Amino acid sequence: MFVKNLELDVIASFDNHEQDWFRLKFLTKNVLKDEKSLLEYIFKQLDHTNDLYKISLCWLCSNYTVKKYKTIKESIDKNAKYFFEQGELIDDEAISYI
Repeated sequence: MFVKNLELDVIASFDNHEQDWFRLKFLTKNVLKDEKSLLEYIFKQLDHTNDLYKISLCWLCSNYTVKKYKTIKESIDKNAKYFFEQGELIDDEAISYI
């Protein structure tokens, strides 16, 4: 089941490819169960993941939706940015020096 009134802009930045921007309009509750599920879903939309270094997100939804889904709140708390090395997510501790 899709979450109503929710869209997600994704900007993917790569070392050796043009930046990619797209909007996800059909997010399910399953995709939002945790950040790992969300990132796996986003990865499925990308052609190049080996040289991915950053994903930036912009959540298009109400405050009610943010409060309802822990994953959205956690993402916003991180400024909706995820950093990668060779396609692998850098943990939160490693992000602090970037």
